[in-house]
Amino acid sequence: MFEIKHLKTLVTLSNTGNIRKAADALFVSQSALSHQLKDLEQRLNTTLFIRNTSPVQFTNKGEVLLKLADDILPKINSVFSELKANDNTITHLNLAIACHACFQWLLPVTEQFSQQYPEIKIDFVEQTFFEHNTSDTIHNKATNNIDILFIDEKNDHDHYIYHALGTYEVVAVLAKENNAIPKPFLSAADISEHVLLTYPVKIEELDIFKLFLNKDTGNKHLKSTQTVKGQYKPKQIKQVANSHMILQMVAANMGISVLPTWLVNSLSQQSLVQTKRIGEAGIYKTLYARYQANSPHIKIIEQLIPQTVTAFESLNKTA
Repeated sequence: MFEIKHLKTLVTLSNTGNIRKAADALFVSQSALSHQLKDLEQRLNTTLFIRNTSPVQFTNKGEVLLKLADDILPKINSVFSELKANDNTITHLNLAIACHACFQWLLPVTEQFSQQYPEIKIDFVEQTFFEHNTSDTIHNKATNNIDILFIDEKNDHDHYIYHALGTYEVVAVLAKENNAIPKPFLSAADISEHVLLTYPVKIEELDIFKLFLNKDTGNKHLKSTQTVKGQYKPKQIKQVANSHMILQMVAANMGISVLPTWLVNSLSQQSLVQTKRIGEAGIYKTLYARYQANSPHIKIIEQLIPQTVTAFESLNKTA
C-alpha cells in the first residue's frame, strides 16, 4: 500500500517537473527521494512515471494516483485546519528581510500561505534593525525571535540552516537616455562618473562596493568620503527610501543604481530605464532563507519555504 507522504511526493514531483527540484522542495536528498519512489513502485508493482523526461511524464497508473492525491490532500488539509481552528491555537511565525528588494515579491507569498493556513499568523520583524547593521552583525547578533531570515549572504560558520531560494544577477540601472556608456557593461571608472542612488544602508554594505569596487582592496571600512590609491568611487551617493523612488529618479537621469534584474523588470518604470552588467563578468548572488534546525516551528517553515522557492523561480523567469 501507499501512504499520504507518497501522494504528497507525487504531487510535488508533478509540480516541480523533475526529481532534483522535488527533492529540494521536500527537503530531502535526490537519492533519498529516488529511493522512496522506487520503493513505492515496488509496493504497487508498477511504473508510475517515465524517467529522464523533462518535465516528468506520468504513466496512466501514475496519473490515477495523482488524481487521488488531488482529491484527498485538500480534504486532509481542510480537516487539519478545522481541527486547529477549533483548538483556538494561533501559531506566530516571525519573518525578517535583510534584502531590501525582496519584500515586494515575498509579501504576496506570505499572504497566500496565511490563507491556506489561517491558524498561522505571519509577522514581519521591523526592518530598521537590518537597515542600520552590517551583515556581520546580522549573522552574529542573537535573533532568536526570528523564525526565518531572508538574506543574500551565507555564513558557513554559524549554526543555522541556509536554504537557497535561487541565484540572480545584480545590474547597473541607468536612464534610457543615458548614452555616455556605449559598451554593455560598466567599469569602475564609469561608475565614478555618476551619482549612485542606493537604499539606506551603510556604504560598506553595498554590493557595488563589497563585490566590485572594493573587491581587490580588502578594505571593508571604506566610507563615502574616503578612498584608497587606485580605488574608484561614485561621484556622489544619495540614499533613497524605496525601490519605486530609486527607479523614478534613475528614469529622470538623476543618477544610476544597482539592483537585481528581477526587481527592475517587475517595476512599472522599466520602459524608462536600461540595464548594464557590472564589470565584464557581472555580479551574481544567491538568496537564502535562514532558520534554525531545532525551531519549534520547523514543520511550518518547511511548508512555507518551497512556496517561496517556486515564487522566486517564477520571478526570475520574467527577468
